[in-house]
Amino acid sequence: MVFVSRMIKPGLLPPPHIYGVEWDWTSSGPTKGTRTDRAAGFRDPSPAVSNGTGSSPFDNLYPWSGMVKETRTGGVMVREPKYWYKWTRTPSGSGVKLKLQIADGPVEGFHVDPVNMDRGDGLGELDFSYIGRYHCASGTYKSETNKAQQVSITRSTARTQIHNLGSNIWQMDFAQMWYVGMLILMEFADWNGQTAIGYGCSPNNSVENNGQTDSMQYHTGTTAASRTTYGFTQYRNIEGWWDNVYDWMDGCYYNDNGLNVILNPNQFSDSANGVLVGKPVTDPKSSSYPSDFAIPTQDGLEWALFLSAFKGSYNTYVPDTWSFFDSDPCLKHGGMYSRFSGYGPFCVDCNAASNASGDIGCRLQERPPKAA
Repeated sequence: MVFVSRMIKPGLLPPPHIYGVEWDWTSSGPTKGTRTDRAAGFRDPSPAVSNGTGSSPFDNLYPWSGMVKETRTGGVMVREPKYWYKWTRTPSGSGVKLKLQIADGPVEGFHVDPVNMDRGDGLGELDFSYIGRYHCASGTYKSETNKAQQVSITRSTARTQIHNLGSNIWQMDFAQMWYVGMLILMEFADWNGQTAIGYGCSPNNSVENNGQTDSMQYHTGTTAASRTTYGFTQYRNIEGWWDNVYDWMDGCYYNDNGLNVILNPNQFSDSANGVLVGKPVTDPKSSSYPSDFAIPTQDGLEWALFLSAFKGSYNTYVPDTWSFFDSDPCLKHGGMYSRFSGYGPFCVDCNAASNASGDIGCRLQERPPKAA
């Protein structure tokens, strides 16, 4: 038998750092989890309040440290570095333990994040991608400040208009929701983004232009005077993840069979090209608060968690609502200007393919080819 030393030789990269958080929902449903692995003992972040300063133990850690603003063809974007993740669901008596781990390098049993993985579009595995800092601006579909959001468009119209900006520019998708969502979960160890970062929605119960967080001194926080007051929020420079208007969410659709996910942006559709990951279990009469998630087993879709139980509430388990109706295939994400505790980073709602509402906007993403 040959033994291979794990000692890192000079000039080689150190072993990956693994951060973890686990939720024990065996006897109750706390939104807060327990930090594990290298995150064990980390304090909670302190996001900005009233555009002030803030801090986080993750500020100098990859990939969070790489989420910086850049101006590109599509407007002001936020860079999304590649990371590796692993979800583990362990049944425990009548409940469950759900664990998330994120690594800054490849680890056996981990997967490349859903945005930068090889998505079958010919670009291969990327080192980084981009998400729009702002909702798409009216008329231009770019990520621009001081402009009203582009609303009253169907998801397919938003898809087409956004892609017209460039061959590698697409509408935000289900993969983006979980890319950002997993980073929030690890950093705050909490499913409740409203209490962890800010209530969001809108301070005036009405829509306002993009750029409401431009004067914020820190990358994450709320414009409100307190975290328990409605205002505008940003996470790692991404503004309005659950404020002002919903964002149409591409790369997925519902049908009679359940939730279908599309990896390749070239194949985004309202009704075809998806892989069935499972059927969300929700209340057929109203929006549901998740109390458990199913982890898909399909290769490359292990990130695409979907609701499998709904005994949660506005302050337990996952306090963001999820709606599933067979006749409404098009998903939207986040929240809007009306004040509601069920909005947040994991809020998923749905509408008909023909729906074009004043409270639904869109957001772009970019998958840049690797430099030669």
